[in-house]
Amino acid sequence: MKKYRYVLGGILLLGMVATAIQPSFLSLNNMINVLRQASVLFLLSLGLTGVVITGNIDLSVGSVAALTGCVCAKLMVSGHPILMSIAVSLLIGLAAGLCNGLLVGVLDLPSFVSTYGINMVTSGIALIVMNGGIIYDLPPAFTFLGIGYLGNVPVPILISIFLFLVFFLLWNHTTFGRNVYMTGQNKTAMIFSGGNYRGIILKSFILSGLCASVGGVIMTARLNAADAGMCDAYGLQIVAAVVVGGTSLLGGEGGVTGTVLGSVILTIILNIMNMAGIASAWQNFVLGLIIILLVFMNQWSLRRKGSI
Repeated sequence: MKKYRYVLGGILLLGMVATAIQPSFLSLNNMINVLRQASVLFLLSLGLTGVVITGNIDLSVGSVAALTGCVCAKLMVSGHPILMSIAVSLLIGLAAGLCNGLLVGVLDLPSFVSTYGINMVTSGIALIVMNGGIIYDLPPAFTFLGIGYLGNVPVPILISIFLFLVFFLLWNHTTFGRNVYMTGQNKTAMIFSGGNYRGIILKSFILSGLCASVGGVIMTARLNAADAGMCDAYGLQIVAAVVVGGTSLLGGEGGVTGTVLGSVILTIILNIMNMAGIASAWQNFVLGLIIILLVFMNQWSLRRKGSI
């Protein structure tokens, strides 16, 4: 955990500030609420982490999440089974990730441009699907995924823990994971060592799209509603959660543990601003400054140890 010391220090400092503003911040109920909010951001950022480790970016995560949530809600209110609706939504996320992977890994297009294009396409499809409307009052068996509890633990947190373990093992204890890091560290060396560069990029983007769809479904269940712009509030928070957690935009550095911490720290920042009564018009301004500071501290730490 040494490499995450600045992020952990930031969480500790923010926790002290939040407690000074509102002593009930450290209450069990509020901590659970913070983690439940952070779990959605984490699910959206999880797959993106692998893409960034390869030295690429995926700007379509938010729009893919919104589209999959809208499709899932639309299918359910049309009378289709919940499991089928979720399965179709996950397939849409997988398809979006596949398109990104083909554009970047096979056609060698810049990931910034190509994923932004997919972002616009999926946003447009979501608007068409919803026709400018909002779907709400979804089946209780579905909303359980977003607001339900198993024991005393919210379901979104349990889903996040499960996927954290899956991706931690995938990136740290498999050949695929080692190749993901090698791609970001030295693409040429990875290719000459016999690695399947295009396959690694393709799979990384597919996982990003799949995680985006999981996040979109959980968000829809939590809100008990769906609309085409429901992920707009996250914006670049999804990318920020990955970068604040120590994953370098240059590739080859970072991991899923950092993304967990980045998601928590961003959620705490928003929680503090809400408790302090900071107007929403100023929240993005403040959040942006804090993100810049935290990213600077992480990059400075990496430079000190010679990682970049």
